[in-house]
Amino acid sequence: MARSLLLSLLVRQRMALQGRFQARYPHPWLIWEAGAWNVPETDMQNVAATRLPVSDLRDCLPPGDALCFELVPPPSAQAVLRVGRATHNEFVINDATVSREHILLSVDAQGQWRVEAHPKAGSVKLGGVPLQPGQPHLLKPEVPLELGDARLTFQGPEEFSARLGRIAARLTEQMGQARVV
Repeated sequence: MARSLLLSLLVRQRMALQGRFQARYPHPWLIWEAGAWNVPETDMQNVAATRLPVSDLRDCLPPGDALCFELVPPPSAQAVLRVGRATHNEFVINDATVSREHILLSVDAQGQWRVEAHPKAGSVKLGGVPLQPGQPHLLKPEVPLELGDARLTFQGPEEFSARLGRIAARLTEQMGQARVV
């Protein structure tokens, strides 16, 4: 089953589970990084054609939060995980610059994840290089994947756990400073 979880939730789970986090989530992740879909860390945000003060949006999501897609290999009958704007995809990216069916994710015989542009997709770039339909490319940790204006990052279980650990350490430090004041 394909799961999409908020980075802020996973950070809290990492803090609670500590060393057991990777045992619970042993798979790689594809992270839809914060951007136009989420509140930035500035004072104003474009929302559709209107500019709204960020204070009106603060209760939506923590600034800089991201949506994390857990990459569990699909059942052999399915063979691929679909990513796009349409709700029938395993992973949905609700962004006007993302095609209804944008990319296909698959696992090769060596267990490595590959990305392929859907034949009807708009712009797909991996590491800044445009991808052509029908040509799967290896996903490598930290290499940016762009679907239209949506920015995604592939991370293996170790890299993802380390990222969550860094965020958790910052949160713990901030909470400690707040108690002192």
